[in-house]
Amino acid sequence: MKKLLVVLLSLVVVSMSFAVTKVEFWHAMSGNLGSILEQLVKDFNVQNPDVEVVPVYVGNYSALNQKLLSTITAYAQGSKDELPVVAQAYSNWTAKYLFSDVVESLNSYINDDPEMKNVWKDKVYTVLKDMCMWGDTVYALPFNKSVYVYFYNTDLFDIYGIEPPQSMLDFLSVTNTLTDDFDADGETDQYGIGSRTTVDDFQTFLYAYDGNLLTYVGDGKYKIDFNETQVKDSLEIAKKLKDNGFALFQGGYLNDPFGNGQIAAYMGTVAGKNYVDSSSKGKHGWSWAPLPSVDGVPRSPIAGTDLIMFNWASQDVKDAAWRFMKYLVGKDQQAYWAIQSGYVPVRKDVVETEQWKKFVAQDARANIALTTLETAVADPKPAALNDIRYELGSIYTDFLNDKITLDETYNRMVKSMEELLDQTDELAK
Repeated sequence: MKKLLVVLLSLVVVSMSFAVTKVEFWHAMSGNLGSILEQLVKDFNVQNPDVEVVPVYVGNYSALNQKLLSTITAYAQGSKDELPVVAQAYSNWTAKYLFSDVVESLNSYINDDPEMKNVWKDKVYTVLKDMCMWGDTVYALPFNKSVYVYFYNTDLFDIYGIEPPQSMLDFLSVTNTLTDDFDADGETDQYGIGSRTTVDDFQTFLYAYDGNLLTYVGDGKYKIDFNETQVKDSLEIAKKLKDNGFALFQGGYLNDPFGNGQIAAYMGTVAGKNYVDSSSKGKHGWSWAPLPSVDGVPRSPIAGTDLIMFNWASQDVKDAAWRFMKYLVGKDQQAYWAIQSGYVPVRKDVVETEQWKKFVAQDARANIALTTLETAVADPKPAALNDIRYELGSIYTDFLNDKITLDETYNRMVKSMEELLDQTDELAK
């Protein structure tokens, strides 16, 4: 009997020593990006046998946001089913989730970890930290981030003997020069630039003129910081490109018309690198340059999501989740992620890794992306931003299609932002 008791106790001790804490991680990375992310998860699980991170692909970003919102609503109503612990989220999603008080503050995790405290203070790019903080509280860690650059056909630029533009005057001149009707039939065969009829491209033009959308004034409130001159300058240059036939405007992605030579250049995120490479392969060379602007300082919007943790998990699960989040923003992991995915690393010391040094020795374009990151502009992060972006994009399209005047466009944009911020009680009055 004693022997049996000893054996049973031993089994209990062994099973307890090998207890595994599960962490469910919801993400929207598909295809090759999903495979790269899954490899990082596998590596973490191997190195941390007491933790099992379970990656759950939810779908595209819109599907992920909708599922997170429905899960948060169900949780508020008492449901404890299908609760993720970690998820990708845009900063304005996080702002909306904060209304429900379900996002874990990361301050104590950072401050109680000397290594991570130093990383957060000195290694993570400031613009990316700004998008993860509300006041002094950190609610997210930056993860898959990208900046906008000027993609250009190097063969064409060599033929025409021109360089990528730095100023907006140069931008117009270069775009005009590269626009051609080769057979003189009155139809443009080669556009100097491609542009999407989306809020992202409007915002790229706005930042080029040193413009802004909103400014955070504290206490969850934002003021409209929409300088009329800068807004109208950015709208007018887009309209000039369209009316003069210098630009191909479309709603979809531009890597295919770029690859087939229909457009000589376009402004897009570095995350599109692999698509551009595939579209251009065997047809022409390509590179990218910093975005042009009124004063030559590239002011890129930031694209991509952060990592957030939900506070509904038990403390042991949250501790395990923090180890995983910290792992994903580790120096070596960020180097691997950036090299394989095309996103920019979120921390400055990635350049010290051997794998990054070997990478940039073969492809110096990555350094241009990092330089752009130094002067990039953090998006505002009110909960209303998703709706604001939708409205601004719709108004921008109406303007390009001559449905509204320049003055009407500006006034509608301002009014829309005011109304949407007011609905979420985020408008500073």
